[in-house]
Amino acid sequence: MKTRSPLTIVATLLASIATAHAGSLSVEIGNGINPGEQVLVALYDQEAQWLKKPVRNLKQAAPAELGAKGTHTLSIDGLAPGRYALVVYVDRNANGKLDRGMFGKPTEPYGFSNGGGLFGPPDFIDAVIEVADAGSAIRIELR
Repeated sequence: MKTRSPLTIVATLLASIATAHAGSLSVEIGNGINPGEQVLVALYDQEAQWLKKPVRNLKQAAPAELGAKGTHTLSIDGLAPGRYALVVYVDRNANGKLDRGMFGKPTEPYGFSNGGGLFGPPDFIDAVIEVADAGSAIRIELR
């Protein structure tokens, strides 16, 4: 029988504790998604990285059967409890970026956690939501 070092045992315990406290975030994205369109989500956990370097990116095709009023719900699993901010947009032409018009205004549907974004993106603190141990749920309306 092979013995484990104390460091290995501590690392294993810490990993199991982190996994046990990981929650999920259910994000209902509404009003403006058509079946099959690509929905892109960027998740941020630090103000210094806001709109620069997300901690996680998700890309998901909206299903053929959308929820009431054209909504789509996705789940972000394995999140530690804490503060996060999200950006969502629908990539209508599948080019992997948010297209903008002549004056920089987005031409594809987009939204932020806690709303905002009518005259530019909100500050990180204004977009922050709390994810609890047991998980959380939010709704993001698209513009």
